Amino acid sequence: MKFPFLVFVFCCAESLGRPAKCQVFIDPTGTYRLKGKVQGGVLTGHSGEIRAKLLNPTRVAISFFIDQGYPQYGTGSFVDTLTYHDNQAEYRPPSDKDCTIIIFFRMKEAEVCLSLLNPRSGCGFAGGVMTSGTFRKSSGDPPLIQDMSAGGIR
Repeated sequence: MKFPFLVFVFCCAESLGRPAKCQVFIDPTGTYRLKGKVQGGVLTGHSGEIRAKLLNPTRVAISFFIDQGYPQYGTGSFVDTLTYHDNQAEYRPPSDKDCTIIIFFRMKEAEVCLSLLNPRSGCGFAGGVMTSGTFRKSSGDPPLIQDMSAGGIR
């Protein structure tokens, strides 16, 4: 289901003589991919996938999967329904209160950033699995929101 407000622009009123700031509402629905590099037939670097489906203007369902690549091939994933505000969603792993995974959605990409209270935090995943990165949008179709940990990315 597409919402009629997809191109609605939210503008803050001018205050204290400063120009108004405007932000276009972005429907995050779609599939976003992070591609690692293949060197010598081996996947190196992080790869992953984000599937997002806007449920209403303030809630988004997310399936997230990441693989750290050669040589460990450690993986991490989560599926959750998150608050969506200012074109971003925040996930706090239940097993790691020192980490927040912030996903900033743009028209053609999703930027994953980490907010860490403890620099040794793995965000609930094994060490080295979670990383910041830019996931490129590969589809705007509503994706299947499911746990991708069992078989990785399909």
